[in-house]
Amino acid sequence: MVNKTFNTLEKVIDILCLFDLGHMELSAQEIAERVGMPLSTTYRYLQVFLKKQILSKDESSNKISLGLTVARLGLVACEKISVIEISHPYLKSLTDSCLETAALTVFDGMGLIYVDVVESPRPVKLSVGKGSILPLYAGSPGKAVLAYKDPSFIDYVIEATGLIKLGKNTITDRDELKKELASIRRRGFSESDSEFDIGVGSVAAPIFDFKGRVIASISAAGPSDRIAENRPGLIQQVMETARAISLDLGYRKDQNEHSGSGAKGGVNRG
Repeated sequence: MVNKTFNTLEKVIDILCLFDLGHMELSAQEIAERVGMPLSTTYRYLQVFLKKQILSKDESSNKISLGLTVARLGLVACEKISVIEISHPYLKSLTDSCLETAALTVFDGMGLIYVDVVESPRPVKLSVGKGSILPLYAGSPGKAVLAYKDPSFIDYVIEATGLIKLGKNTITDRDELKKELASIRRRGFSESDSEFDIGVGSVAAPIFDFKGRVIASISAAGPSDRIAENRPGLIQQVMETARAISLDLGYRKDQNEHSGSGAKGGVNRG
């Protein structure tokens, strides 16, 4: 049964991969021949694709092409690539100025993914691999994003995760987390110390797209004592970096405007 499922998934991928700039339209017969399936079986696959708008059919020519669903997914992928390309020079500049590891984490449903990292040149530093996943409720990058999500989504995250303790200072109380998120939204940045990784401190700020949606966060992280020592300047640098990236993505200053009181705020558990 498992092998049959994998074979089906493989055929689905094979069909979608037939389409490229040189083959934007194909007939059902061409698709069947290229993936090595009977025409009747190919028709069954195509009916599902057409129903879900993964593929589209030109009724005049009976040719098949990629549909609106694929186009939408492509836009999502392109947006992530755009964020990475725009952010990388800023990440490098942030690391050069603060000498801590700078990272770009992109929102992906129920968590964040590290998509770009510029490591600190110091011998003692935070090292993290691209593709690593972070929770939304623990650590400064996740909280910087979660703070700007709808209250209903915040409640969903709390229920779905159970706010499991991941580090010494992970916030596990619902009301305390909501209070923390409200504070982040007022100030425009988040902090953490041993919430996810023991002995690691970080400062993060949200990144917004041209529609004013929070899509990612930028952070600087390192040993807790070093982050605490350089806190005021680090907060300012991270916030300025996040703001510059957001503006490059088309964000307007009047969208989701926060007070951004910055380094004047008191130290929190975050």
